[in-house]
Amino acid sequence: FAQEGELQVVDEVIAQINDDVITLSMLKRESKERVEALKQSGVPEQKAVEEVSKKQAELIATLVNEQLLLQKGKELELASEVEAEVNRRMLEVAKEQGIPTIEQLDAAMRGSGIDPAFTRQTMRTELMKQMVIQQEVDRKIFFGLTMEELKKYFQQYPDKFKKSEN
Repeated sequence: FAQEGELQVVDEVIAQINDDVITLSMLKRESKERVEALKQSGVPEQKAVEEVSKKQAELIATLVNEQLLLQKGKELELASEVEAEVNRRMLEVAKEQGIPTIEQLDAAMRGSGIDPAFTRQTMRTELMKQMVIQQEVDRKIFFGLTMEELKKYFQQYPDKFKKSEN
């Protein structure tokens, strides 16, 4: 315990991404989740810890990329769309479980040891990342070419578009 007047470090910033940060506690939580996932797939705990420890730099890069995707989602104003999808999915789960209200679903989740707020936040994060990738990457790949560019490509590589009779 810190004495009165002493500074006590509660958490440590390990990376700053624009106005957001990645903290040591975030890295530890992500590491713990990865160790648990490896253990569930049959890897002994010691080996799982070693594997995750070896990949700390990759894990930090993943957290940075995630933060960048979330920031881009805010910039694209996808928050209300994400929130609507989270609510739709939670209602779907409630319906599948025969639970009439979200409040009762939350109570059932808490009764099972699941934090509904954490679950929603995880869903928001995953959905935001997916929507940003879809909007900024997939759409540009699939819809970014003009008809002229498509025609030129088709004419350059006609063999790619011939169907074999075998």
